[in-house]
Amino acid sequence: MLMSEKEKRGERVNADPEVGDVQVISLGDCPICGGKGTLKAIQHIHEIPYFGKVMESTIICEKCGYRNADVMVLEDKPPKLYTVKVEEEIDLFTRVVRSKSGTVELEEIGVKIEPGPAAEGFITNVEGVLERVRETLLMAREFKRQEGDEEAVKKADEILSYIEDVKEGKKPLTVRIADPLGNSALIGEKVKSRLLTEEEIRKLSLGPYRIVNPEELESSENESGEASSEKASENKEAQG
Repeated sequence: MLMSEKEKRGERVNADPEVGDVQVISLGDCPICGGKGTLKAIQHIHEIPYFGKVMESTIICEKCGYRNADVMVLEDKPPKLYTVKVEEEIDLFTRVVRSKSGTVELEEIGVKIEPGPAAEGFITNVEGVLERVRETLLMAREFKRQEGDEEAVKKADEILSYIEDVKEGKKPLTVRIADPLGNSALIGEKVKSRLLTEEEIRKLSLGPYRIVNPEELESSENESGEASSEKASENKEAQG
């Protein structure tokens, strides 16, 4: 699919009030496959009720299919832990906003989705999260089956069966999401939330991000400035 001239210039290509603003920006060549001018970013800004304005950003290569997504909250949010107990089918529609720095935990089935260097953000619901877990388990189950690990296959089958029971409202599931940067959330009538403690924040992964202390940043800038001054002095002395 070829990009239009508007997309190449990064212009807004959708301004539907119900959908939000969508921009397509050309990023040039793909670092994965080397495709010329095939990398683009799609940015979707919209409002999520009871949470605020967010930007969904997806980087895609039109040649090799490389994809990476993230969700960024465009308002200041405190580091929080959200929890919901899924007990009936309607609870599956609880909205899930997960950024690259969010950790998702599904307690009863022992699944934890932690952010890493290649983590992706997404906006879905609890049922969507369960489907992601189910697909991952099916792949892992097949690998273990080929390796002859019957114990692992049995465990995967038990979790898959539990997921189906949760979807049918037969069994409960406690869903948690914690984000030290405040960019993730669960949104629904039954959701409970609280601020993360300093100890909890230290234990959580930030994925591809890191927290920078303003004092450290200022110190780094000063050191950089001093180094530049010293280099300039050396060059001046060498020229003299």
